[in-house]
Amino acid sequence: MKHSILMTFAAMIVFVSSLTETAAQPTENEQPDGEQHNWGEYSTHYETIDARSHEYTYWKNFIERTRTCDISHKIKSVVYYCDVHDHTDTEIFLEEIIHSEEHE
Repeated sequence: MKHSILMTFAAMIVFVSSLTETAAQPTENEQPDGEQHNWGEYSTHYETIDARSHEYTYWKNFIERTRTCDISHKIKSVVYYCDVHDHTDTEIFLEEIIHSEEHE
């Protein structure tokens, strides 16, 4: 049960990051009042989220052994602020996938 919840969460992160990576920055949309947005980068936040773990096998002294590798995702969230309209916009990027063990 716990594994399926973590897998669902990891899939959501990958899906959201693939959506946000297509747009490099918020666009300069025309507003009904005729003014364009004046987007500026307000803050950047990094967070490491535990995603899942998996087992892998390796050989040592002709004996097959098993280890567990924990996987984490390093997420970057950027907040943009428009001082003209007092709007905010965010983008979330998957920066890195980190494995706790070195393996093939």
